[in-house]
Amino acid sequence: MFTIVIAADYCNMKSCSKKNSHTMCKYSSKPAKECGEVKCVGLTDAERKAIVNKHNELRQKIASGKETKGKPGPQPKAVSMPNVIWDKELEEVCQRWINQCKFGHDECRHVDRFIVGQNMAQASSTGKNTATVESMILLWYNEVNDFNNTKIEKYEFEPKIGHYSQLVWAKSTKIGCGKIEFKDSSNWNKINLCCNYGPHGNVNGQKIYEVKK
Repeated sequence: MFTIVIAADYCNMKSCSKKNSHTMCKYSSKPAKECGEVKCVGLTDAERKAIVNKHNELRQKIASGKETKGKPGPQPKAVSMPNVIWDKELEEVCQRWINQCKFGHDECRHVDRFIVGQNMAQASSTGKNTATVESMILLWYNEVNDFNNTKIEKYEFEPKIGHYSQLVWAKSTKIGCGKIEFKDSSNWNKINLCCNYGPHGNVNGQKIYEVKK
């Protein structure tokens, strides 16, 4: 018995705006020289589990109507908020991008199955960097403090709440993340975390989730 794996043609991904712009096409799997002194590449199984668990904990907090914060709050209950599950392909693409040590979004990260959304976080320290994947995810979630609860059923993009809205976007049910730890040229100890989501959220005019009346 054997399994045939058909690799995606990332260099000709039709959902990318131009040919050869996909992260898996543009970059090699090794950390870029811009990273400086690389300390750790990739996630442990425990971190993968922690990422999924933290996302689902926060999604269910919103779904059950337990979040009182917002501008205004509280955040209403959801009719449905599926748990996210880990996706190996999304992880692979995210790790390829995070290995470039560029803090920002890549040009194209989509997969054959769907368009992909993305959240990025960075923790920096002159001493030991003690940031965890959970603490970095909370940076995204805490944007709920600025989230207008009237925008749930008709999303309007705002940079300061975009990480939060992607995290709790009900139809984004697959997640894959990447991480790199490095010391840059200015001697800052940095941890960069990337999470890719599919299908993507943050679509203007669409529902983040269906509000339970």
